[in-house]
Amino acid sequence: MKIPVTLVSVCLCLAATMALADDAAKTKPAGKDKNAAMDPAAMQEMMKKAAAPGPQHEWLRKMEGNWDLTVKYSMDPSQPAQETKSTSVITSIMDGRYIQEQSTGEMMGSPFNGMGITGYDNVMKKFVSVWIDNMGTGIMRSEGTADASGNVVTYTGTMVDPATGKSQKYRMVSTMVDDNHHTFEMFGASPKGKGELKMMQIDYARKM
Repeated sequence: MKIPVTLVSVCLCLAATMALADDAAKTKPAGKDKNAAMDPAAMQEMMKKAAAPGPQHEWLRKMEGNWDLTVKYSMDPSQPAQETKSTSVITSIMDGRYIQEQSTGEMMGSPFNGMGITGYDNVMKKFVSVWIDNMGTGIMRSEGTADASGNVVTYTGTMVDPATGKSQKYRMVSTMVDDNHHTFEMFGASPKGKGELKMMQIDYARKM
């Protein structure tokens, strides 16, 4: 059984607090210490707030449901984008802290299956996302921030190009159009070495 990450964090923080307090008691004279370690009760409250779902998690939950997907992708910028249809089921997990997406469809003439988990890290103050699928063996990890409207989140990350074995930066943009539509765009480095190339666009339409 794996130990919950939050529990591990609390234990480590409390252990550090106790060690610091013990060292301070041995080396500092009696009186108020400006650098005194955080009280365990205060630390527990801090961890509780860090683990509580907030407005960003509510925003993510708007994506819950069953979706029809129109997927456009380009492997060669000199050629027209290819288009295919897929479906996706997005559910809320871990008491509203994350959303999980399961996608099925076809890509490059072969069956496609993918799964992603997206959340908002209260400590980092960033959206976080991981993705896996049957088109590779890696795990895509990305972090993102919302714009002023709160309806557009831009993620960035790096992945290893299977053709060159080198790391390549990518950018993804998730846009909430309305309660029944949202879009996903992915950009990568242009093969010409300048600027970006739109690699993929996915239009989500809620199944009615």
